[in-house]
Amino acid sequence: MSLEFKKIEVNSIQEMLPFYAMRHNMTCDSVFLESYVWKDYYNVRYAIWENKALLWLMENEGRCFSAMPLCREEDLPGAFAAIEEYFNEELGYPLVINLADEYAVKYLNLPEDKYLVEEQVDSRDYLYNGDAMRSLAGKKLHKKKNRVNAFKREYEGRYEYRRLCCSDSHDVWVFLDRWRQQKGEEVEEHLDYEVKGIHDILKNCSEFSIHMGGVYIDGQMEAFTIGSYNPVEHMAVIHIEKANPEINGLYQFINQQFLIEEFPEAEWVNREDDMGLEGLRKAKMTYYPADYARKYLVEQLLNGSKGYHWAEQIANTTAGSVLTYLDAEDKDETKHLWHMCFPEDSESFIEYYYKEKTKDNEILVKKDNGLLISMVQYNPYAVKLRGRLWKLDYLVGVATEESRRREGHFRDVFVKMLHDEEAAGKPITYLVPVNPAVYAPMGFTFIGNVASYELTEKAKQTLTRTVCQDTPEDCGRAAVYMEQWLGARYEMYTRRDAAYVSRLIKELASENGTLEFLEQDGRLVGLDAYWGWEVREHRLLYAEDAYTVKTGEKPWNMARLTNIGALLAAFGLKQAEQQGEEKRMLTLGIRMNDPILEMNNGEFVWTIGETGSSLKARKPEPDTCGCTENVSIWLETKPEELVSWLFGCRKAEEIWGGQLENKGLAEILAQVDTVVKAKRLTLTGRFIPLFKAAAVIAIILSLGNVAQHSFSGDEGRVLATDTIGKQVTAPSVALSNELKADQALADSLAKINKVQVMEE
Repeated sequence: MSLEFKKIEVNSIQEMLPFYAMRHNMTCDSVFLESYVWKDYYNVRYAIWENKALLWLMENEGRCFSAMPLCREEDLPGAFAAIEEYFNEELGYPLVINLADEYAVKYLNLPEDKYLVEEQVDSRDYLYNGDAMRSLAGKKLHKKKNRVNAFKREYEGRYEYRRLCCSDSHDVWVFLDRWRQQKGEEVEEHLDYEVKGIHDILKNCSEFSIHMGGVYIDGQMEAFTIGSYNPVEHMAVIHIEKANPEINGLYQFINQQFLIEEFPEAEWVNREDDMGLEGLRKAKMTYYPADYARKYLVEQLLNGSKGYHWAEQIANTTAGSVLTYLDAEDKDETKHLWHMCFPEDSESFIEYYYKEKTKDNEILVKKDNGLLISMVQYNPYAVKLRGRLWKLDYLVGVATEESRRREGHFRDVFVKMLHDEEAAGKPITYLVPVNPAVYAPMGFTFIGNVASYELTEKAKQTLTRTVCQDTPEDCGRAAVYMEQWLGARYEMYTRRDAAYVSRLIKELASENGTLEFLEQDGRLVGLDAYWGWEVREHRLLYAEDAYTVKTGEKPWNMARLTNIGALLAAFGLKQAEQQGEEKRMLTLGIRMNDPILEMNNGEFVWTIGETGSSLKARKPEPDTCGCTENVSIWLETKPEELVSWLFGCRKAEEIWGGQLENKGLAEILAQVDTVVKAKRLTLTGRFIPLFKAAAVIAIILSLGNVAQHSFSGDEGRVLATDTIGKQVTAPSVALSNELKADQALADSLAKINKVQVMEE
């Protein structure tokens, strides 16, 4: 019969599960959860052979391999022959089986002239005696027991072991993000897939037969672990164990306590392999393993020789495609991709950018077999919001190599970026799009418009122009004016300082431009800038209202919610109309649907006061885990809806119309002090609405066309920002799905006037 391979989904459990307990197998792969955690890492697919065996198809570096079939021993030869035939006839490859368990290898007794069978030493699982791990008795484990006792003494009355259930998922996500930030780069990609696997488990934990435990100190989770049970071998398999490494004895405590509480009868404990990492190997050896679950590479030979020279390298190698942040010395690697995707940029500008901007930015790239195929650059800025200072990342240089577009690389890069921004506690991340339709599916929404101005004819004739020089005096003078001008007009804007102006001058000079003071009778009344080698383009105009005339307005910057708690903390209730009124405190439940960021997905309790607010994750219903607040008023929303409302681009009734039939909800939302009020600019089609602000928000991104370049100044390590001029990041060019309904929007945005500032 032909084999039909399918991806592992949550609904695959019932079909797959019976095959896991059919024969002896001491490896961690003998339980379903292991397959589920790593399904994306190896692009795992499965097929059922004659209702007798579970067969595997996986990938590494673009090459297919398999795992040993799961079935009864007597069916193993037939199942092995079936997967071999599939590889030979359907794929045209010799069969390669990775991580084959020892029982199966011995049972098959494959002939040496037809198969290469080699032990994969770095992949063997560590096996421990269950009683020894629970008691920590004896001289060998005495140090472990001392660490456990020391932990108990130091945190007496402050720690608690809890059996975790599905409603504790948010606690795990919060802890996991903190834990991940403490790790180095050695196993970065491995961690990314592991973290994703954990999130998948937590989202669907009610479907799995798993055990979860956590240790809380002062009410905060500091360690957690996940395991499952192999009933054939009476063996506990520890899939995940994470703890705060700064708390002495915590790893030893959760290791022991989890086995005592969840696996009191387990004869064996499988703590998986060490991935060939020396540090991990030493840690596992300190518990003195009783044995190992050995694994093997099985490779079909062709005419007595190996068909795949890469096969022996499959184990413990990362996939061909990797997501990584570049070191400072490697950032120039992206220059060729910049040139390729943004040919409108001059060589002088690109040299400026890579000399100045890459000093303090981050570049996230995706590589395939060492070749750069996609990137996004994070340029850091200090953004003021009502006296708060947010350190945000402005996304630029979004690009994918032309021959590799429409393969999902852009999404891979952005998903990792969003998770990293959330973990760093950034409330939002933002950009200026060429084609908004590219970013809308990722949850980005417009948060501001950009207005264009020109000097009046009288101002052109009467104002005196002086070039702003790159000196501390001139840069300081310009920065003070910018801050005063922006602060008088906007609740939210990007901070200017002298270092910012200095970098602006360098940027303008890269395209034969200058920044000029505008003066009236010796009094500074504005700043103006032009650039361009052949055609002079207007870059910015900050000036008093009496000297300017508005010429247009366009949607400008988009933002995406990254950390809901950090965002909502900046917003509170409107001030009481009369002094002496009792200070108010309101509570609102939020049901957030975030398909990308698990930490933002779920139920939250928002407590709102006049000076700020706080957010706490809420467990959905009372259960044995112990749950929290009773909330009577709920708002169901999405990231883009919440952001659009908070930043004044849409009114609550436009977004949540039907929900506002609940008068209590309407009253609470009406009291929240959002950034501005705005009018709606409607667009048809499947793309999200754009909104034309009557009094614009905003993050002032006042220079340039529809670029996603930016530069920053550095004064006391506080960064400032602005956009720069060319269509350099052009996601519509580099990433477009060529959706005709959105092309007119992209074209119109590409023609934004270069004289761009925010209107009050």
